[in-house]
Amino acid sequence: ALLTDPITCMAVLQLASQPAIAVDEAFVRAREALQSFNGIVPLDPPASFTGTLRDYQRDALGWFAFLRKFGFGGCLADDMGLGKTVMVIALLEARRLARSRPRVKHVPSLAVLPRSLVFNWMEEARRFAPELTVLDATGASRDLSQVEGFDLVLATYGTLRRDIAVLKDVEFDYLILDESQAVKNPATAA
Repeated sequence: ALLTDPITCMAVLQLASQPAIAVDEAFVRAREALQSFNGIVPLDPPASFTGTLRDYQRDALGWFAFLRKFGFGGCLADDMGLGKTVMVIALLEARRLARSRPRVKHVPSLAVLPRSLVFNWMEEARRFAPELTVLDATGASRDLSQVEGFDLVLATYGTLRRDIAVLKDVEFDYLILDESQAVKNPATAA
């Protein structure tokens, strides 16, 4: 590859001049996979998804697949009203279908969001992925004993702080932070 950006060239030269660089096995696997990587391709939602995605939303599904393949976390930052929740629901519906295969462990995903968005998430999941099981774990009468039986668990930032003793032991497939500016200060409990 031809490096024409001066900052990138400088970084590569500095890295190459290091006497010994120790990397872990995950880094080696990611580096090897990236060497044969041909790019992100748009993906269609699963057939059980009841909506139609726009081209940029299909691009987002491709982005999600790229992140999962390489074990990277990601941020979907977008303008308000462009359908981020729908994109994530399409992803979670695809994950639900993947877990329905034999010998695949059922692992829920957790979405943490402001209280004002709980109804929207419940309604969009019902509308676009009616077979996706969603637990509203936000109210005073919430029951966390069956969390692992759901595909998606919804918690608010406040209920998550109160329920952390229970939820810390649950393995989640995805952690989705909606309106993630709520966690931008590492000095707080959020």
